[in-house]
Amino acid sequence: MNTKTVVLVGVPWSVHELDDAIRDAATLGASLLVVDTPESLAQIGDQTAVDTRTVKALDPLLIADCVRDTEPATVLAITEFCMELAAAVREQLGIPGTPSAVEARVLDKAETREVLHEHGLTKVGFHRSSLLSPEDLLGGLEPPVVVKPRSFSGSHGVTFVADHSELPRVFEPYDLAESNLEDRDTRVAHLAGDHRTHEVIVEEYVPGPEISAEGLVVDGRLTLFSLTDKVNTGMPHFEEVGHMVPSRHTQERAAQVEEYLQAVVSALGFVTSPMHAEIKLLDDRIELVEIHTRYPGDRVVELLESAYEIRPYEAYFDAMLNGRSPGRPRPTGAHYGVGFFNGPTDAPFTWPSYAFPHPEAVVSIDLDRRRAPKVFAYEGLRIRYWRAGHALFAADDHASVHENIDFLLHNTPGQSGSGSRPA
Repeated sequence: MNTKTVVLVGVPWSVHELDDAIRDAATLGASLLVVDTPESLAQIGDQTAVDTRTVKALDPLLIADCVRDTEPATVLAITEFCMELAAAVREQLGIPGTPSAVEARVLDKAETREVLHEHGLTKVGFHRSSLLSPEDLLGGLEPPVVVKPRSFSGSHGVTFVADHSELPRVFEPYDLAESNLEDRDTRVAHLAGDHRTHEVIVEEYVPGPEISAEGLVVDGRLTLFSLTDKVNTGMPHFEEVGHMVPSRHTQERAAQVEEYLQAVVSALGFVTSPMHAEIKLLDDRIELVEIHTRYPGDRVVELLESAYEIRPYEAYFDAMLNGRSPGRPRPTGAHYGVGFFNGPTDAPFTWPSYAFPHPEAVVSIDLDRRRAPKVFAYEGLRIRYWRAGHALFAADDHASVHENIDFLLHNTPGQSGSGSRPA
């Protein structure tokens, strides 16, 4: 059997995701070829055995020419900044998949919200805006609102505004002179859309529990894998502290969530791709916060593999290589979670306590004093927090995992021990 080549565009943020992808491609008789700039490929290091090729810039024509001789079976990305780019390379090579226009639409939160509005899938008021025009920032909306970049994730740049007196807080993490330059950050691929971070979306604030949903879309049909509980620091920046699977809402809300998200991916035009959606669960409906054509990061894929009988990347590669839809994964019966040691990027990392309330639920702790925050400005947006490490948890009950992650939240610098949990 000839080994099929899967071209992976862009080095993912976490080596763990790349390791999972390498393993799952091999299971299907495929090999990965990672294409990126020399600077990015240097981040992989010697411990990850994967074939690589370099391009001088993340350009779809350059990448297509670079890999054409391998006759790739498909071209994918597992990092959010390269989803549109990988789709453009597929189009250059005549390989089917979710179109680049759809990837651009999903990447842009304002365009996503407009599609939802056109299809009656949201009741949230919103306004496209620019931080360069502060006089029209809210566009007629009244606080409470949430202001966030149109094309970023991980809660970076997200700010809750309770009233007009808090509007100056929105501008604090931005260098607007830098964001108005013609030069772009060369680490991030830009194609059709103008996704400068000074372009923001202002949305009416929707209270209620926020969870995420993970699944796979094959030929337009969604198979929901899991609902995932999330813990964040709450207002004003909602920095993510941890994730748990299965969600405590799984039994009573999974079918409703899947029906709603099927309508969302159909409206947006997903063809075949993973789906990671962040949603608010309300008494009378579900509201989308944001959606992606990738699996979540933050070790959530690893949690899914533990909590369910599924390998998400294997299912994705199987869909792209063989057109096969996944079965609905069966839960293993245990609860799994990950929590992060978050710290501000402008201060040395310190952690006040490791006295978890449920030490028996701690699987592993990953901390390395050699780590340093990724302090860079994404087109004018300064990254405010970083993760010095993480802890993995497993227990027969949801509460033990949740309380361990809550412990990390209460000890996160800047939380003053309050925990500041979201509603």
